[in-house]
Amino acid sequence: MALRAGLLAPMIAVAGPALAEADWYPLAVDATDRDGNTERVDYVPLSASETASRPWQLCVSVPHMKDAFFVAANYGMVEEAKLLGVNVQTMDAGGYTRLANQISQIENCVAGGADAVLMVAIAAEGVNNLLATLEQRGIPVIDIVNGVDSDKVAARVLTSPYAEGLRAGQYLAEKHPAGGEPAKIAWLPGPAGAGFVTAFDTGFKKGIEGSAVEIVETKHGDVGKEVQARLVEDILQTHDDVDYIVGTAVMAEAAVPLLKARGIADTVKLVSVYMLPGVYEYLKTGDVEAAGVAPITLTGRIMLDQAVRVLEGKQEHFNIGTLGAVYTKESVDEMNRDEVMAPRGYRPVFNLSQ
Repeated sequence: MALRAGLLAPMIAVAGPALAEADWYPLAVDATDRDGNTERVDYVPLSASETASRPWQLCVSVPHMKDAFFVAANYGMVEEAKLLGVNVQTMDAGGYTRLANQISQIENCVAGGADAVLMVAIAAEGVNNLLATLEQRGIPVIDIVNGVDSDKVAARVLTSPYAEGLRAGQYLAEKHPAGGEPAKIAWLPGPAGAGFVTAFDTGFKKGIEGSAVEIVETKHGDVGKEVQARLVEDILQTHDDVDYIVGTAVMAEAAVPLLKARGIADTVKLVSVYMLPGVYEYLKTGDVEAAGVAPITLTGRIMLDQAVRVLEGKQEHFNIGTLGAVYTKESVDEMNRDEVMAPRGYRPVFNLSQ
């Protein structure tokens, strides 16, 4: 499918070793049906034994490509699309303030002949009308990563921001249990109103419940490095006794040089709710104390696989949640980097035609 005018031009992936089929499945995931019943299952993609029955046209909408999280997801989707023999057009909406642009891009892509849409929603409720329209037109939507409030989706594949926030909170609660040494936390979960941020926040607060952890301030902002750096600076100017700054991986990457410049890297610790390449390196050096990890590249593969399953009438589960863990300097070497991040040197592929 050709890119429509006004959308981003395609970029070509720099050569990098793709995960071989047998390297990643079966993968343990949580599978939930539409009634909310969840079971742990071993996920096996269609590509294990077959290709798609036709070269389906898939549209993928993401809020932005400003951090390696979505680059990793793009890598996983593109690699799985190659195995299945389907076409993928990926659209960058331009940031979490560009909801109208995301909706417009999806509408244009569908008008251009898309068979299905995979959407990382900018706002959990802001796409409800779009989803209702697409359902009426018979265009299935796969709700990916962030989650939407509407039930008018064909499938969900989520990295469970709630679980990521919960794991980060539980990590701190274990270090600072009730009656133990208190810890003052600045909490920077991302842009206000985004579905994943609400989930981060709910999970994190649940994780620290009943502990000696106190959130002294919460600040919201776009997950760009400049914005997150400003928020960290505001926190440091307002609170001279904060023990931890906790939030997005972009925040953690932006905060490390700021803490070092102020000479407080040993007293103010950083915890990230998810992983990016910069956080991975900082984790190994101890500049970030802990980071949550979910298998983003593998999740990307499952996203793509679910879309094809829906189109081919081979869907087995409604909601797939991949599993994660928290890593520290002492345990990070146990992490499989290829399951979490794209290969070094990889550039996002916006248009894959086969």
